[in-house]
Amino acid sequence: MKAKITGSASNNAIRSTSELTSKIATHLLMICTITVLFIACKKDKDDPAPPPTEKTFQINFGATSVAFNLVDSGFVVLKKAGSANQIFKRFEKKTNTLSFSIEDLTAGNWTAELYIFTRFNASGGRRYDHGQGFTIPTGGAKQNITLAAPTGAIADIWKPYAFFRHAEQGVTVAVALDATDPHFDIEVKDTKWDRYYIERYANNRMEGGANAMVAEQIWLCENNCYTSDKFINNNTAFIPFTQEVGNKPWNNGLIIVVIADNDGAAVQFSHTYNK
Repeated sequence: MKAKITGSASNNAIRSTSELTSKIATHLLMICTITVLFIACKKDKDDPAPPPTEKTFQINFGATSVAFNLVDSGFVVLKKAGSANQIFKRFEKKTNTLSFSIEDLTAGNWTAELYIFTRFNASGGRRYDHGQGFTIPTGGAKQNITLAAPTGAIADIWKPYAFFRHAEQGVTVAVALDATDPHFDIEVKDTKWDRYYIERYANNRMEGGANAMVAEQIWLCENNCYTSDKFINNNTAFIPFTQEVGNKPWNNGLIIVVIADNDGAAVQFSHTYNK
């Protein structure tokens, strides 16, 4: 005799099946949640957060700046307001960027004297100088400091210099390309070099017209020209030259340098350029 399922029993069976399905779904959801949390925790352990990026002072090169592939090197002299100490750092070359770390600088107002050296020809190049003030807040640098690279133009925040170097003889010379800037500096490694000659010209050359010399001057020094560190840093000798140029138009320059000793040895440089 077949058993007969009444309506009440049928309903109870349906409720039991529904409750079982609900419990299974709840358990599956809990298992999935635990699995996700486990994976997330494991990922945190396997892939820790990257360390904070080092803060730097950056010189960025672009389409309007001097070509980055001509850059040889650079350095900076850092001075903190209220302190007589100086910090020397070399630039690190990266893609289209020169930079140095500012992580170690303490809070205060700082000045960076920046120097960048680029190639020009076999014996000469360019030196670009710029002084930049900046502030390090309490707790250290919070962000990078960025500055545009030199353009190579005379009228630029970076002062351009003709830079001559004779590595074998240990002689370097820098002379301002701007005819309104009297500065030049010389450094020698050997005290035998004690005769110095620099000649500067400013000209105005016109297409289809006469070429006019705007100004010229010669600076000559013999014996005891440099300081004890074998360095000459001069901002006054060519003031008459810059005064003669004044506001007159000029578009071409010539620099001639001769450094000699008393035995007849000499190192000579010359450079013609357009403004």
